[in-house]
Amino acid sequence: MEDLHIQNEYTTKLKHYTTHKNDLKNTTNHLKGIAIKNVSFRFGGFQSSSVLNDISFFIPEGKTTAIVGESGSGKTTLMKILLMHYTPTNGMIEYNNPEIKNVSHLNLMDHCGAVMQNGTIFSDTIEKNITVGAKNIDYQMLDKSIYISNIGPFIANLPLSLTTKIGIEHPISGGEKQKILIARAIYKNPKYLFFDEATSALDSNNERIIYDNLQECFKNKTVVVIANRLSTIKSADQIVVLKDGTIAEIGNHQSLLKNKSTYYNLVKHQLDVCN
Repeated sequence: MEDLHIQNEYTTKLKHYTTHKNDLKNTTNHLKGIAIKNVSFRFGGFQSSSVLNDISFFIPEGKTTAIVGESGSGKTTLMKILLMHYTPTNGMIEYNNPEIKNVSHLNLMDHCGAVMQNGTIFSDTIEKNITVGAKNIDYQMLDKSIYISNIGPFIANLPLSLTTKIGIEHPISGGEKQKILIARAIYKNPKYLFFDEATSALDSNNERIIYDNLQECFKNKTVVVIANRLSTIKSADQIVVLKDGTIAEIGNHQSLLKNKSTYYNLVKHQLDVCN
C-alpha cells in the first residue's frame, strides 16, 4: 500500500508539472529523489538538432525507474546528463533539491555505481577491477558482488582466480566484461545505481540470474535502468518512455500497456511480447 501511495503521489505531481513546469521546484521539494527540470540537450551549436527537448520528470528515491524508447530517442544521453558526463543545453537536474551544477562530480561519483555501454576494464587483476580504488578491500562485499553479478563460475575456472590479469593484453568476452562492471558497481554499495544496457551481451539465462540477484540489492536504492528486454523493465516502479527526445508517457508496466500507446507498441513490436 505504501508503494502504491508513493506511485500515485509522484504520478499526480508529474501530471501537474507537465502542464505547469514552472511549479516543478515547489512540487518536488518535499520528495527525495532526482528532479529533471525542462532539460534539453544538443551536440554542437544552436543550429544542430536537439537530442533531448524540454524533458521534465521525477525519479523517486529508493525506487527503480526504467527508461525505454527506440534507438536514438535520447536514453543514453539522458543518463550521461544524470551522471554529469554531459551538461544540459537548457534546464537543470536536482539531486534531493541541490542543483547538480552545485554538486562536485567526484562527490556524485562517490555515491553512484554505473554500468555504461562503454564501461572500462583496466589492465589489472579481476579483484582490482571490481574493487577499483579501495585501500582496504571488503572481502565480504567482494564475495557479494561476485555472487550478484554471477561472475563466480568464470573466476573459479581460472588458475589464478581473482588475481588473474585482464585488460587489453588479456581480453575477456563481452558478457564477462559486463559481469565485472556490474560487480564493480555493486561493490561500492552506492546510493544510486545506473545501468545502461548492462546485460546486453549476456544470454537470457545469465541475465535472468543476475536481475533476480539484483532485486535484494535494489532495495532502498535509487536505480535507473535503460534496457530493451521486457524481463528487465516490467518490474520497475516507474517507466519513462522517450520518443524523438521527448517524454511520450510515464507509468508502470501494467498502466502503460492499458494505454495502448508508445510503450504498448514497443513491447508488442520491438520486444515481441505483449501480455
